[in-house]
Parts: sequence; C-alpha cells; structure tokens
Amino acid sequence: MTKLTTYKNTVYKNGQRWDNEHWWYKKDLDFWKNIVAESSGKKVLELASGTGRIALPLVREGAEYTGIELSKDFCKTAEQKLKSYPNTKIINGDMRDFNLNKKFDLVFIGFNSFLHLLTDNDAQNFLECVKKHLHENSRFIIEIFVPNPLFLHRPDGMRFSTMEFTDSKTGETVSIEETNEYNPETEVNYITWYYSTHKKKDFDILQFSLRMFYPDTMNRLLIDNGFTILDVWGDYYRTQFNEESKLQIYNCSIF
Repeated sequence: MTKLTTYKNTVYKNGQRWDNEHWWYKKDLDFWKNIVAESSGKKVLELASGTGRIALPLVREGAEYTGIELSKDFCKTAEQKLKSYPNTKIINGDMRDFNLNKKFDLVFIGFNSFLHLLTDNDAQNFLECVKKHLHENSRFIIEIFVPNPLFLHRPDGMRFSTMEFTDSKTGETVSIEETNEYNPETEVNYITWYYSTHKKKDFDILQFSLRMFYPDTMNRLLIDNGFTILDVWGDYYRTQFNEESKLQIYNCSIF
C-alpha cells in the first residue's frame, strides 16, 4: 500500500467540471433548507462548501452564509454563483484550522465531505474548530454515507462505470470509470477516476481519498470531543438511523 501515499485530491481542481458532473444531485437541498428554517437564526457556516451547490438555495431563503473551501477554483465558482447576494462570504481555507471569531446558528458539512478527514487527529482538529463557532443554541450537522463493503472490497484494478456527463465547454459526452484500493488498517479508500470520450480514452485521470467512518467511530469522536448527539438520521426525511440506513446524519450541539 505504500504507493497510495502519493494520492492527491486532484478531482477538486475544476469547479466547472464538478458542476457538470453533479448538477443532478438535488435530493438533499430541501433537507438543508428546512434545517436552516428551523435554526435559531440565519447565520450559517458550511464547511467544505464546494462550488456553492448547497449555498445558493440557502441564500435564496435568506441565510447569512459563510463557506470555507480548500479548493481555490471551487471558491471562484461559488463566488460567481453567489455574487448577487450580499450576505455571503466564501473563504479559501482548511476546515482543520480556522477561526472566524464569530458564532453561527448552524454549522454543517454535507455531501460526504467529512470523509476527507483521513485520521482521527484531522477529525479532532476539525471538531475543535467547529466548537469555537457554536453558541448555546447552535446546531452542528454532519452528513456522510454508511460504508458499503461491496464498494470497498472490489477486485484490484477492476474498473466500474460511475457516471456520464456533458462537458459544458465542448458539448461532448464524458464517461467516468472508477477503481479503488481500500486500506482496512487506516480505513482509507483511495479512488481513481478515468475520464473518456468516444474520441479519446483516459484523457484525464484524477484521484481522491476518503476515510470510511463507521457509526461507532462517529459516536466516539463526537462524544469524546464534547458534542451532544441529539439525533442520528438515516436519510433526508429524518428517519431514525437503523441497520438499513444508507446515510449517517448527526444532529449535534455542545450544550
């Protein structure tokens, strides 16, 4: 597994391509809009805020929105989307090390972005930063998927079709195939995406890595770091988490 240490999150360098790939993913938006509507106020902080996919519907509902995102290009894409909304701010920064000297009514991290915290130390640093930005009525929400053994333990080197999308610049249909290598000791899954068109196979090859956080680990991390778990939901309809759940959504506070 030593060669896997060279993996980098190169898939997050092109905001326009990311939007081309994920324009269809909207099933979580009503969930987040409802969460904001139920919060104690409108001050919202999203961590790993991406290209503004979730931010845009929230600011349309009146949220005073701040996002922190590590990818500079994703920040530029988000800023372009949000430029007409004055109560917004996108910060290029690391969610493991930030201090905005401000409290928020809602802090959240969605769309599996918490899985980029590859070690317990990364997760603990992240959670310490989060706590500095919560007041007694704040809510903190994490949304991640439940690890699937069928996904993790695939045959080595075997490619699996992941998605197709239309490139907004060229109009071409692009297909993505995926391979992964899972390290059960670190619980990190190293993923490679192969991009092809009908004219050129593998014209781009990008990588990213995700830590597989299981429910017992999540409970331990949150409780050990001073959070109270108010709810654990298994879907966007806030069904109580159970063994059939595909998602882990943690609704937390610090008081």
